[in-house]
Amino acid sequence: MTSTPRHPELEADQRADRRTWVYFAVFLFASFLVTSLSDQHDIQKAGLPYANMPWLAQATSHLVILAMTPFITFMLSRFPLADWRRTLPVHAVAVVIFSVVHILAMVALRKLLAPVFFGVPYDFGLTDLSTWLYEFRKDVLSYALIAAIFATNRLAEQRGMEARAAQKEASERHRLTLKSGGRTYFVDADDIIWVRAASNYVEVVTPARTYLARATLTELEKLLTAAGGRHARVHRSHLVNLDKVSEIRPTGEGDVTLTLESGDVVPGSRRYRDAYAPPVAGDGAAVSRQSG
Repeated sequence: MTSTPRHPELEADQRADRRTWVYFAVFLFASFLVTSLSDQHDIQKAGLPYANMPWLAQATSHLVILAMTPFITFMLSRFPLADWRRTLPVHAVAVVIFSVVHILAMVALRKLLAPVFFGVPYDFGLTDLSTWLYEFRKDVLSYALIAAIFATNRLAEQRGMEARAAQKEASERHRLTLKSGGRTYFVDADDIIWVRAASNYVEVVTPARTYLARATLTELEKLLTAAGGRHARVHRSHLVNLDKVSEIRPTGEGDVTLTLESGDVVPGSRRYRDAYAPPVAGDGAAVSRQSG
């Protein structure tokens, strides 16, 4: 008997969807309450009959949207938004299907329930093209919002899964997982000389090459700590391998510059002074370390 292979990415999407369903159900219920109360207030203010009709109208609309949401999550799985240039036309067709089903189903429910609750027939005006366009505009927004909510939570779950895998790789194999230029690189922690923050990226300098990886300095610091490296934050935007420091020279006011064995010079802030031992011997003195 063969076991079904596990797909971590699919499982991550399913975990994200389960969590998102809770948030989305609460959001949809809140939307139902707000729109129903607002429409009811407008009808009462205008002195029109059937002031409670909006509760039925909004309930049927929101329930059909909730029932149609699995269709949107299915489309996201088959046609991910990350590849939007290829999948956008498919989602455009899906929006039309979503809107048509939404309109026909909610109108059918209203025609069925309006005579029961209000004793009057319900006329939506399906023969009027402007009515379809009015509802379609709202459905485009609904589809886009739902797709964005689920896709964003899926992405967050995928990022979390990748972060946990990188943490495990660092602690067990003492190497870092760096994503650069669409590729994944595995770099031994001891080979990393220094790291500099660069907006949403970090520059990771090794003897062989420099990697521009999509990560924060704090994330990389955690991975280096898990890998057991002798790396320390010496500045808000710099990490260094303390074993690669050849000289620490004061610049005044408690700040320093750190010269590395590679010849690179990195700033050191007094805020992180405790991290780069040995202590500075004075404002005008430099501390050097001979390698070998």
